[in-house]
Formats: sequence, C-alpha cells, structure tokens
Amino acid sequence: MSKNIKLGNFNQLAYSYRVSRPGYSKNIINFIKSLPYKNPKKITTLDLGSGTGIFTKEIAKISHQVVGVELSKEMIANSHKIKNVTYKNISVDKLKINKKFDIFSAASCFHWFDNYKVANLVKRSLNQNGYFLICYNSRNISKNSFLKKVEKKIISLSKNFKSRVSSGQSEFVKNKVLNFSKISKLSDPFYLEFNHFEKFSKKRYFTVWESSNEFRNKLGKKNYLIFLEWLEKSFPKGGIKAEYINKCWLLQKLY
Repeated sequence: MSKNIKLGNFNQLAYSYRVSRPGYSKNIINFIKSLPYKNPKKITTLDLGSGTGIFTKEIAKISHQVVGVELSKEMIANSHKIKNVTYKNISVDKLKINKKFDIFSAASCFHWFDNYKVANLVKRSLNQNGYFLICYNSRNISKNSFLKKVEKKIISLSKNFKSRVSSGQSEFVKNKVLNFSKISKLSDPFYLEFNHFEKFSKKRYFTVWESSNEFRNKLGKKNYLIFLEWLEKSFPKGGIKAEYINKCWLLQKLY
C-alpha cells in the first residue's frame, strides 16, 4: 500500500479496484432498458474506460454484446469475465472499430477523454438514434458523521484537498459534457440522478482507499500512511453504510 502511484496509472491498483469499488444503482440499467431500440433483443454496447468491468457487467445484462475499452492491461486482467463481453486494450482516444453500436457508455471516466476524438468515434460507430450514457458515482457524506470526520482528516493532511470535489460533482465534468454535446452534434444532455447505498467492512473500506489513484497521488506517501493509521484507530466496529449519488447524462444521436 505504500508504493508510489503515478497519476492516471491504474495498473498497480486493478485488483483493489475490482473488489472494493462501489457499484451503480440498478435504476440506471432499468432506465436504459426502457428506452426504444430498433431491436431490443440485439442491443450492442461500447463501454468506454471499462476498468475492471464494474459498470460493464451491469450494462451487459440488457445487451446482446458489449465491447469494453480499457487502456490498462491490469484492469482487463482483473475484469469481470462475462460471456457477452469482450475487452479491447487501447486508449479510447485512439480506438478505431469497424462496428456500429446502439449504446455508448462511460462510467466515472469521461473526464479522461478528448472530446473531439470521442466525437469522431460517435460519428463512425454510434447507430442512428443510438444513446450515449455518461455517469459518475459520488459519495454523499452529508448524513454520515464518520465520513465527515474522514473528510476533515484528509483536509488537515494536505492543502491539495481544501476544496475536495469528486469528478462527478465538479463543474469541469458538467461543462465538458455540455461541450461534448455540441462538438458531437448529439442531443442536449438529459440529466438524471439516482441514489443507492453500499455496505463497507473495514477490509473493503481500506481497499477502496488503496485503489484511489488520484487521492494517493495528491496526498503523498507520507501523509497517506498517516491517514491509514488514523483510519485503523477510528473505523467503526460495525462497518459503515455509505450513500452514493449516480449523476448521469444521456445524449442521443438524432442526425
């Protein structure tokens, strides 16, 4: 856990990412399933930045075929193996695929992509009337006293976290999605929000922080170890129940 982690490199964190990271609300998939499709029994999905397949395995439940695109070889090696899912080890920005899809999805990763390059991918490979789903999984700590203490401790360790905001709750992502809709000529984004809860044992909670690339990079090795020591002493004996807010934007290829 004390190894130096390079920002944007998830190779060393892949297993921890798979076993600890929270999933997404089932209502997201129920909503996507309810949309009109030319052939509802043969839905094809391109899941961008698929990671270890946390969201991929959910979208696979309503898809005939899913292609997950992931830059990290280790993420793919530790991914959920599902019959109707294949993975491609390549950067989304460099992807060229000779196939059309009914759905593009990007879960908690859209901020890493180049809008212009993804727009070109949409032009080539998203079916007419197809959908582009962008979603993020953000913790809601407002009703959890322990999680509030965690945030306070993090801020006390580093000035880098004075205005700690997750990617999905940032103005940057919101503006990036709006900009992307214009560049790609997709419909204006339709915003949706879903809530769900996840239970965390001590082991799972520690592993979540182990898998957090940006957090570890910004906190630094020394402060990260101090943070782990504090968590060891402070974590509730019965575990915690954390609320997550899934912020989603749905766009459609109408022209």
